Amino acid sequence: MMLKKIKYLIIFASVYFFSTNGLSSLPNLTLNFILKETLHLSATQLAYFSAITILGWAIKPLWGLISDLVPLFGSKRKSYLILTSLIASFCWLILSFTPSYSVWFLLIVLTVSSFAYAFQDVVTDALMIELGKKEEKLIQFQGAQWFGVSIAQIITGFSGGLAAEKLRAQTTFGIAIFFPLTIALMTFFFLRKNEEEPILKFKEFKENFKSAVLNKEFLLVNLFLFLWRFSPSFGSPMFYYQVDVLKFSKTFLGSLSSLSALGSTLGTLIFAFLAKRIKFKKLLFWSVFLGGILTFEALLYLSPFLRKNLNFAKILAVFDSFVFGLLGMIFFLTMLTFAAKKTNPKLAGSIFAFVTSIMNIGAMVSSALGGWLYEKIGLGPLIVVSGLTSLAILGFLPFLKVEN
Repeated sequence: MMLKKIKYLIIFASVYFFSTNGLSSLPNLTLNFILKETLHLSATQLAYFSAITILGWAIKPLWGLISDLVPLFGSKRKSYLILTSLIASFCWLILSFTPSYSVWFLLIVLTVSSFAYAFQDVVTDALMIELGKKEEKLIQFQGAQWFGVSIAQIITGFSGGLAAEKLRAQTTFGIAIFFPLTIALMTFFFLRKNEEEPILKFKEFKENFKSAVLNKEFLLVNLFLFLWRFSPSFGSPMFYYQVDVLKFSKTFLGSLSSLSALGSTLGTLIFAFLAKRIKFKKLLFWSVFLGGILTFEALLYLSPFLRKNLNFAKILAVFDSFVFGLLGMIFFLTMLTFAAKKTNPKLAGSIFAFVTSIMNIGAMVSSALGGWLYEKIGLGPLIVVSGLTSLAILGFLPFLKVEN
């Protein structure tokens, strides 16, 4: 029994290690610089581009429904995990053999890639919830996933910056081919069909789905999670500000990502410790409160002192990357665990995908709205609006039913 649990921990950590949140994020900085410097997108256009390319993550319930209801080669998890990994690998293959890029070409290929990675994520999370609740190891399995991500991001942060600076884009995309391919091979050899939940008949699925979704508590949970991700994002404008005003190099930006991932790795361990010792509603409160308060700290980068003393700006960025990586992972795992606790394991693909897609739709709106507001009010006021909207959802906490 212990060996089986260890096997599951290794599988979940490994799949997420090679996922789009992990090693497959290696080309992200390269893509950002292609869009900024080669294709000359503005900060607002980059925000819109980013919002569109995560469409696959916004329609995750579709992938969950397909996985739960339409078995592929007798499996509702294993076969789909292999197929989607191969599609993601094929997308990187196309990009690696393309000599030059246009905005529309990248938009189409990356959106298809997001469909594949989002479907892969749905299937993996469904397995995590099914097996996590069966083995009473939900927090450990979810922690293993994001521990794998954090370790991968330590690697991809610095190496992604180095790749953006030293390698041709096609070479970086060529390296990325092997990450989802590895997931496909691991799944084929190590995951068995009989470890999945039984496939439900449509009538039984429909009854379970209606009872799970159509109730006040579930709708409030989803509204809360949407608003948590909704606050207007200043990520794309801040990226342009760091490059153009603060003169952060590609390698330094990559190193910041690695440092943030190092903090996230520690954050997964701290979360596992806190989740057993602190009431979950308190964890939710502090996640929202501190997340909102710390947003305002980004205003320091706009100060005349830091604009004139760029080395101090770099020191602050180093500090922020580690601390926010640590706290951000605790906040994120708190929300994900809250969502997982509200998920029926029989419908793990559909329900958890539904909940997390609400969060992803919030992120899409956040990116697009942030880009639009940036043109209207500028970076400083945008940061203030983002912090205030983050704090505003504290008003929802008294209405949520939260088990410890």
